[in-house]
Amino acid sequence: MSIPQLINILDQLTEVHHQLLESGEQKKQAIIDNDVKQINQLVTAEGKRIKQVADLEQERIELCKQFLIAKGYRPSLRITVAELSKLIFNADEKKALLDAQHRLVDVMQQVKLVNESNQQLIKQALQFIEFSIDVMAGPGQDEWMYKHPGHAPASARTGMFDTRA
Repeated sequence: MSIPQLINILDQLTEVHHQLLESGEQKKQAIIDNDVKQINQLVTAEGKRIKQVADLEQERIELCKQFLIAKGYRPSLRITVAELSKLIFNADEKKALLDAQHRLVDVMQQVKLVNESNQQLIKQALQFIEFSIDVMAGPGQDEWMYKHPGHAPASARTGMFDTRA
């Protein structure tokens, strides 16, 4: 395994995460516009990109294992790029590897922020829908529960529809 191969994998991961970031921004606008068809298309495309990330991550793990074996260390599935960089003595390769790692981490942070923002937008939209349904439907379960006849109003009609009809 060579360090340039690992850097290439990290760069590919960064590119896929850039695509996920772009998709997240598009999804944000689709959520705001209430464009369900566009949201479905974006979610499908994101699923494919997430599979790419998983495949690239598997390649990264395999390259790291090969590097550790070549250096005489026991391979570990949980080794990080920062830990791996401690085993690299060529300054240029070490710097290039750490730079690639920082680019990837930066993009991943941006994706995380966009996803959190989209999650909040969806939560607010669901709260609004629930509120709208409550306003239109009137009181819920309380109407069906037993109340003492002396405490209940004689004919309190609070919903939009007359249920006696």
